[in-house]
Amino acid sequence: MLSEPCRSDAPCFALCKALTTDHMRFIKLPKRLKAIADLIDDGACVVDVGTDHGFLPVYLIQTCSVKRVFATDISAASLDKARRTAEESGITDAIIFSVAQGLDRIAPTDVDTIVIAGLGGETILDILKDAPWTMCRKIKLILQPQSKTDLLCRFLYDTGYKINATKSVMDRGKNYTIIYSTGAGSGNVDFL
Repeated sequence: MLSEPCRSDAPCFALCKALTTDHMRFIKLPKRLKAIADLIDDGACVVDVGTDHGFLPVYLIQTCSVKRVFATDISAASLDKARRTAEESGITDAIIFSVAQGLDRIAPTDVDTIVIAGLGGETILDILKDAPWTMCRKIKLILQPQSKTDLLCRFLYDTGYKINATKSVMDRGKNYTIIYSTGAGSGNVDFL
């Protein structure tokens, strides 16, 4: 696993507070990613699974809203793009990068918020199946499937995750569904 348990004096939180705007290229998120960022609690310990360019982790550090952020991707090339984004923004040391299959390199104590965005619904449910600890704790899941949203929602409901809310976001002419879920019981769906 990657680190010790999430705490308020975590390295990226301290580094974020020390950053100055002179060294940063600020990230402007597309509407889809901004809607996801808005669902992340202040002080959270976050993993962005399938980070690709790393825009969300960089933004979270730049806004000083998280204690710690992990950026993982199955592709070393994508993770290199994320590192370059962080480098260009002056915050490489504030993000923990890892080539990983889903949540394989994340321990239950590493994070309290999991973002899986831009992957297919089947891929997202496979990642969750391979990490049953996401259901056993009060972990916040922010999921944005690119396809098979209905299949993902059925999986969440059938396996006992609670779908707390869904949100629809129009970005660049495409409609995206964002699902906020937790691993505690099943319940009704609210719309944000």
